[in-house]
Amino acid sequence: MLAALSYWLAWWLYRPLLALVKFKATPENLFERLGLDPSRPIAFVLPTRSWIDLFALDKVCRHYGLPRPQRTGASLPTAGRAGCVYLPALLETRVRMTELSQVLATVAKDPQFDIQIVPVSIFWGRDPGSETSLFKLIFADIPQAGSARKFFISLVNSRNMLANFAQPVSFRSYLQDEPDTAKGLKKLIRGLHFHFLRARTAALGPELPPRRIMLERVVNSRLVRRAIEHEAKTKNLTLEQVRKRAWRLADEIGADYSSVAVNFLERLLTIFVWQRVFRGVDVQNLDRVRELAQSHEIIYLPSHRSHADYLLLSYTLYHQGLVPPHIAAGINLNFWPVGGLLRRCGAFYMRRKFAGDALYTAVFRGYVDALIAKGYAIEFFPEGGRSRTGRLLAPKTGLLAMVVESALRSRARPVVIVPVYIGYDKVWEVGSYFKELKGGAKQKESAEGLLKAGKILTKSHGKAYLNFGEPIPLQAYADAHLPDWRAHFGAAADASADSRPEGYPAFVKELADENMRRVNAAAVANPCGLSAVALLASPRGAASEDEIVEQVGHLAWLLKGEPYSQQLYIPDANPKSVLDWAAPVSRLVRVPHPWGDLVGCASRDAVLLTYNRNNIQHLFAVPSLIANLFRTRARLSEEAAITGCRALYPFLRTEFFLRWPPEEIEQVARRTLEVMVNLGLLRREGQDLWRPDVTQKSFSTLAMLGRILGETLERYGMTALLLAEERKTPQNLLRSKFEQDCRLLAERMAVLTGRDAPEFFDPALFKGYLNTLIGMGLVTEQGDGEGQRNLVVDARIERIAERSLELLSDESRQTLLQLLSRRRDTTLTGAETVSSSP
Repeated sequence: MLAALSYWLAWWLYRPLLALVKFKATPENLFERLGLDPSRPIAFVLPTRSWIDLFALDKVCRHYGLPRPQRTGASLPTAGRAGCVYLPALLETRVRMTELSQVLATVAKDPQFDIQIVPVSIFWGRDPGSETSLFKLIFADIPQAGSARKFFISLVNSRNMLANFAQPVSFRSYLQDEPDTAKGLKKLIRGLHFHFLRARTAALGPELPPRRIMLERVVNSRLVRRAIEHEAKTKNLTLEQVRKRAWRLADEIGADYSSVAVNFLERLLTIFVWQRVFRGVDVQNLDRVRELAQSHEIIYLPSHRSHADYLLLSYTLYHQGLVPPHIAAGINLNFWPVGGLLRRCGAFYMRRKFAGDALYTAVFRGYVDALIAKGYAIEFFPEGGRSRTGRLLAPKTGLLAMVVESALRSRARPVVIVPVYIGYDKVWEVGSYFKELKGGAKQKESAEGLLKAGKILTKSHGKAYLNFGEPIPLQAYADAHLPDWRAHFGAAADASADSRPEGYPAFVKELADENMRRVNAAAVANPCGLSAVALLASPRGAASEDEIVEQVGHLAWLLKGEPYSQQLYIPDANPKSVLDWAAPVSRLVRVPHPWGDLVGCASRDAVLLTYNRNNIQHLFAVPSLIANLFRTRARLSEEAAITGCRALYPFLRTEFFLRWPPEEIEQVARRTLEVMVNLGLLRREGQDLWRPDVTQKSFSTLAMLGRILGETLERYGMTALLLAEERKTPQNLLRSKFEQDCRLLAERMAVLTGRDAPEFFDPALFKGYLNTLIGMGLVTEQGDGEGQRNLVVDARIERIAERSLELLSDESRQTLLQLLSRRRDTTLTGAETVSSSP
C-alpha cells in the first residue's frame, strides 16, 4: 500500500515535467526492431532508481505502442502486464535476500516460465561528463545523481531525452546455460551491469577533459617534446620559442567538443537543411555499428562526395543514439562562422600538406594519439577530397598510417574501422564539379560562398543515403596481414621506439584499398543512379519510356540475381516507380509521341547524370564486360567468355575497387552468366552462349549493358594501343609524357564522338590502368637518374591492344585508329623535319 501511494504521489509530482519531455528512441522503428512476443511476459530493466526515468519510459512505450511498464515489486509480470525493475535492485539480490530475490528464485524453479528482458538506458541530455563548467557539473546526467539533483537534471534537459532500447534477451536462456540457478542469475545481472556501462559509452562517449588540458597532454607528449628539442637545435631557437609554436599549432588543430553545440547544430540541420533539401535520410546497417560501439573504438572511413557528408554522418549517428565522432577536417573549412561551430561539434583541423614541417607533423600525430588513447570515435575521408566524378578516388594513406599506428599502439579498447557509403539522389555541388573538371577554378570556401549556397535550400535533391559497410577489426586484420606488428606496437614493444614493422607502408596501402572495396560493396542502387545507368547507355541519351522501364528492371534483377554483396542496398526495385522518382530530381524530360512517350534530358543534365551513374557503375562491371564480349560476335563459348573476364578483371578491380580477388572472378563470371541466361539476355546451346536476335527486346538491353563500360574499355584500348605504338620507337618513353598523351588522345576522341563526360579523360584513371600493367609485369618502370621515370613495354602488349579493339563499337574503333594513324604521321613528319634541319 505504501509503495503504491509513493508511486501515485511521484506520478502527480512529475506530471507537469513529463508534459515538457521531448524524446528520441533508438533504434528506429522500435516496435518492429524489438520484435517482442506478446504471448510472453516482458520486463524492462532501468540502470538506476529513478521515478522520472520510469515515467519517461512509460511515455515512450505509450508513443510506440509497447507494453507499458509497471513496478514489479513482489509480483511477476504477465503477458498482459509488463514489469519494470531497477538494476540496483537486481545487484542487491546478490548480497542479501530481498522480495525480488525470492521472486527470482521461485521463477527459476519453474522451467515453463520465461520473461523477455529489455534493458533500457535513459539519457537526459547528451553530455558525457566534463569539468569545463559548474553548470555542467551540476546538470550533466550522471548515474550517481540523487533524487533532487535528478529532478533538476531532467528539468534542464527535458527537451533532449534519449531512450536507448537493447534487444530483448530470454531470462530462461541464462538458466539453461548454467546448471546452478544462483550462478545463472548472477551471470544475467553481471551481463546487464556491463551492458549499461557500454551503452553509456556508445551513446555519450568518454568523459571530456577541458580543451586546455587536452592540448597540454599533446604538447607534453614524448613525441612532441622530442620534435621541439630537434627544431630548437636545428633552427638555433630556444626551447620556449619552439614550445610556444607547438602550442599555437595544437590550438589550430584541436577540437573543442560541446554537447550543447552538437544539439544546436542537430536542430539547425533538421529544421533548415534536411527537411528542405532532402526528402529523407535512408540509413542502413547501423545496428551492427551500434553493437560494436559498446566494446570497440570506431574509426569511420566514409566516401566523400559532398560537404554534406560530414554533417550527415554526425547528424545520423547523433539521431540514432550514438556519440558523433571527432572529424579530421581540411583547414580550408576553418573560416568564420563555420570553423568555430564545426570545431565545437568535434572537428579538428589539418593542413593539406605536412611535408617539411616536422613539428607540425609531431603535434598532429600527438593529437591523434591523444584522441585514440581517450577512446573517442574518429572520422576522416581517406580520399582526401570530394570526388568530382562520382567514382571513389584512390585513397591517400598519410593520415591513415598515423591513425593505424596510434590504434595499434593503444592499450585501450580494440579498434574497428567502419567503411561508410554516402550517396545522394543529387549532390548539391555537382554543377561546380563539372566546371572544375572542364578547367574552371575551384571555389574557395568562405562566408560569402556560404551565403550564395543558400539557394540550395530552395531545391529538392531527393534522398540522402548512408549504408554502413562490413567493419574491419584492425588488430585482427593486422594479425593476418602484418604478422610482426606486436613486436613493434604491442604491449611488449619499447614505448620509446618509433620503429615500424617492415612492410608497414604496403600494409596501410592494402588496408586503405580494402576499405574502399568495402565502401563500394555497401553501395546504394538508388532510383536516380539506376535511371542514369540506363539512360546514359542509350545510343543518344534518350529512349522510349517503356524501353527505359524495361532496362531499369533488368538492371535491378541483375543485382538481385547475383548480388554484388550482402551490404548492397536497393531502395526500390520497381522499375516504373524508379523512373517516376528520378524524373523530377534528375530533370528528365518526357516527350509525348503517338507510339509511346520518349524519355531524355538536356545536354547539361546528361552531364550531371554521369555523376549518379558513376556512383554505382561498379555494380555492373562484370555483366557489362560479358555483354561487351558479344559486341562483335553472336556466339561465344562459355570458356572463352570466362577467359575474357579473367584477362580484363585486374584492370576493372583497380579502377572500380571491386571486392573479389582475381582468383574468384571465374566463379563470379559463371554465376553472372547464369543470371543473364535466366533473364533472357543470353541463350545457352550446349557449351556455347548466343546473344539475342536483333529484333528481340532483350537485344537492346544487352547492348545497353555493354555500353555501361564503353568509355572504360575505350580508355584501356587507347592506353594499350599507345603503348604498342611507343614500343616501336627507339626513344625513351617517359611516364609523365605518356600519361599526358593518353589524356590528350582521350580529350580529342571525346570531342570527335560528341561525348560530354569530363571523367572520360581523368588523368588518375590512366595512371591506375598503367599501374595495373606494371603490377602484372607487362610494363616495367625504370629511373634515369634525373628523377624521370621511363617505361619499358613488354611485347605482349601488342596482343592486348589487338584484343582491346574487339571490345569497342565500330564507330569508336574507327575513330581511335584514325586518330592514332594521324598522330603517327604527324610524329614521323616532325622527326623528318628535325633530321633534315641544318
